[in-house]
Amino acid sequence: RLFRFVCSMAAYNEEAVYYLHDEDGGLRQLQFATPELDIHYAGTDSQEEVEAIAIIGFRAHDRLVNSGYDEGTMTIVSNTRWRGPGDASDSGRWLYRNGHFTLVRYEVDASYDGAVNPETVLDYETPP
Repeated sequence: RLFRFVCSMAAYNEEAVYYLHDEDGGLRQLQFATPELDIHYAGTDSQEEVEAIAIIGFRAHDRLVNSGYDEGTMTIVSNTRWRGPGDASDSGRWLYRNGHFTLVRYEVDASYDGAVNPETVLDYETPP
Protein backbone atom coordinates (compact mmCIF):
# COMPACT_ATOMS: atom_id res chain seq x y z
CA ARG A 1 0.00 0.00 0.00
CA LEU A 2 1.14 3.49 -0.86
CA PHE A 3 0.19 6.46 1.31
CA ARG A 4 0.53 10.13 0.33
CA PHE A 5 0.29 12.98 2.85
CA VAL A 6 0.33 16.65 1.87
CA CYS A 7 2.70 18.54 4.19
CA SER A 8 2.58 22.11 2.94
CA MET A 9 0.92 24.26 0.31
CA ALA A 10 1.91 27.59 -1.19
CA ALA A 11 0.68 29.69 -4.09
CA TYR A 12 1.59 27.22 -6.85
CA ASN A 13 3.38 24.29 -5.18
CA GLU A 14 2.42 21.67 -2.61
CA GLU A 15 4.74 19.21 -0.92
CA ALA A 16 3.84 15.65 -0.03
CA VAL A 17 5.54 12.72 1.67
CA TYR A 18 4.99 9.10 0.70
CA TYR A 19 4.93 5.97 2.85
CA LEU A 20 4.99 2.43 1.56
CA HIS A 21 3.75 -0.60 3.47
CA ASP A 22 4.62 -4.08 2.31
CA GLU A 23 5.25 -7.43 3.93
CA ASP A 24 9.01 -7.26 3.41
CA GLY A 25 9.78 -3.85 4.87
CA GLY A 26 6.70 -2.99 6.90
CA LEU A 27 5.87 0.73 6.94
CA ARG A 28 8.60 3.07 5.74
CA GLN A 29 8.88 6.62 4.48
CA LEU A 30 10.11 6.80 0.90
CA GLN A 31 13.13 8.75 -0.26
CA PHE A 32 13.45 9.96 -3.86
CA ALA A 33 16.68 10.35 -5.81
CA THR A 34 16.80 13.75 -7.46
CA PRO A 35 19.60 15.12 -9.65
CA GLU A 36 21.73 17.98 -8.39
CA LEU A 37 22.06 20.37 -11.32
CA ASP A 38 24.74 22.75 -12.52
CA ILE A 39 23.00 25.30 -14.75
CA HIS A 40 24.97 27.73 -16.90
CA TYR A 41 23.38 30.86 -18.33
CA ALA A 42 24.72 33.06 -21.15
CA GLY A 43 25.48 35.76 -18.57
CA THR A 44 25.45 36.17 -14.83
CA ASP A 45 21.65 36.44 -14.59
CA SER A 46 19.27 33.47 -14.54
CA GLN A 47 16.95 35.51 -16.79
CA GLU A 48 19.40 35.03 -19.68
CA GLU A 49 19.54 32.13 -22.16
CA VAL A 50 20.43 28.68 -20.80
CA GLU A 51 23.74 27.45 -22.21
CA ALA A 52 24.07 24.10 -20.43
CA ILE A 53 22.49 21.91 -17.77
CA ALA A 54 24.61 19.17 -16.21
CA ILE A 55 23.91 16.58 -13.53
CA ILE A 56 26.71 16.78 -10.96
CA GLY A 57 25.33 14.31 -8.42
CA PHE A 58 22.18 13.06 -6.75
CA ARG A 59 20.39 13.84 -3.51
CA ALA A 60 17.72 11.98 -1.59
CA HIS A 61 14.54 13.90 -0.81
CA ASP A 62 11.72 12.81 1.45
CA ARG A 63 9.19 15.20 -0.13
CA LEU A 64 7.97 15.70 -3.67
CA VAL A 65 6.30 18.79 -5.10
CA ASN A 66 3.00 18.74 -7.04
CA SER A 67 3.18 14.97 -7.15
CA GLY A 68 0.83 12.10 -7.78
CA TYR A 69 0.76 8.35 -8.26
CA ASP A 70 -0.39 6.64 -11.47
CA GLU A 71 -1.56 3.14 -10.62
CA GLY A 72 -1.62 2.05 -14.29
CA THR A 73 2.07 2.76 -14.87
CA MET A 74 3.13 2.32 -11.23
CA THR A 75 4.90 5.68 -11.29
CA ILE A 76 5.05 8.74 -9.10
CA VAL A 77 5.43 12.02 -10.98
CA SER A 78 6.45 15.40 -9.59
CA ASN A 79 6.54 18.87 -11.13
CA THR A 80 8.11 21.77 -9.25
CA ARG A 81 7.35 25.27 -10.47
CA TRP A 82 10.27 27.58 -9.83
CA ARG A 83 7.87 30.50 -10.19
CA GLY A 84 4.15 30.99 -10.74
CA PRO A 85 3.90 30.94 -14.55
CA GLY A 86 5.57 27.51 -14.64
CA ASP A 87 7.99 28.56 -17.37
CA ALA A 88 10.90 27.50 -15.15
CA SER A 89 10.50 24.12 -13.52
CA ASP A 90 11.71 20.58 -13.05
CA SER A 91 9.85 17.31 -13.18
CA GLY A 92 10.66 13.72 -12.38
CA ARG A 93 9.18 10.26 -12.78
CA TRP A 94 9.91 7.40 -10.37
CA LEU A 95 8.96 3.84 -11.38
CA TYR A 96 8.02 1.19 -8.84
CA ARG A 97 9.98 -2.01 -9.38
CA ASN A 98 11.48 -4.63 -7.10
CA GLY A 99 9.96 -2.98 -4.02
CA HIS A 100 11.40 0.50 -4.62
CA PHE A 101 10.71 3.67 -6.58
CA THR A 102 13.54 4.38 -9.03
CA LEU A 103 14.12 7.66 -10.85
CA VAL A 104 13.70 6.95 -14.58
CA ARG A 105 13.15 10.41 -16.11
CA TYR A 106 13.99 13.99 -15.19
CA GLU A 107 13.29 17.16 -17.14
CA VAL A 108 14.32 20.75 -16.46
CA ASP A 109 13.17 24.06 -17.88
CA ALA A 110 15.75 26.48 -16.50
CA SER A 111 14.77 29.34 -18.80
CA TYR A 112 12.66 32.17 -17.43
CA ASP A 113 11.36 33.02 -20.90
CA GLY A 114 7.60 32.78 -20.48
CA ALA A 115 7.42 29.49 -22.44
CA VAL A 116 7.22 25.92 -21.13
CA ASN A 117 10.11 24.16 -22.87
CA PRO A 118 11.69 21.47 -20.66
CA GLU A 119 14.89 19.67 -21.57
CA THR A 120 15.35 16.00 -20.66
CA VAL A 121 18.49 15.59 -18.55
CA LEU A 122 17.97 11.96 -17.50
CA ASP A 123 16.06 9.27 -19.41
CA TYR A 124 16.03 5.59 -18.49
CA GLU A 125 12.54 5.09 -19.94
CA THR A 126 13.22 5.48 -23.64
CA PRO A 127 15.14 2.74 -25.44
CA PRO A 128 18.16 3.89 -27.49
